[in-house]
Amino acid sequence: MPRKATEAAATKKPAAKKATTTRRTKKAVEPTVLSWEHVATRAYFIHLEEGGDANENWLRAEQELVAV
Repeated sequence: MPRKATEAAATKKPAAKKATTTRRTKKAVEPTVLSWEHVATRAYFIHLEEGGDANENWLRAEQELVAV
C-alpha cells in the first residue's frame, strides 16, 4: 500500500545546513582622553592605599589610566 504524502514528507531527513561565516570589521579605537579629575581621583586613592609622594602618585595614576 503506498504511503500518504504527509507520511512520506515526515520521514524525509532535513537537508544539512551549510556552515556560514560572517566577516567582522575592525572597529576604530578611540584615543583615551584623561581629565584632571580622573587623574586626581586615582592619585588620591593611591595615596589612601599606599601613601607616598604626591608627584609619584600622580604619575602612577596617569600611567594606570592610560593603560586601561
